[in-house]
Amino acid sequence: MSQNANHNRVLQGLRRLNEKYEEINQQQYDFVKRQAQGENPNPDEFFKLLEQQSITHTAMTAQFNLIQKPLKTVITDSR
Repeated sequence: MSQNANHNRVLQGLRRLNEKYEEINQQQYDFVKRQAQGENPNPDEFFKLLEQQSITHTAMTAQFNLIQKPLKTVITDSR
């Protein structure tokens, strides 16, 4: 696989993760909005969203590091 093709795959992955992250942010906003309107949404739902947000952020950071460093450096750093 060429360096450019690999770079494009990383960017596509990062774009998908960013979309997921934005979706989670919207769900968190909706949760807080429902609370403000007097509803009592399940707090576990919010904690699940926080967990998903954290995992997605970690994955985004890993993908971003693939752009910042050559793949060989990333593999070496992860050891």
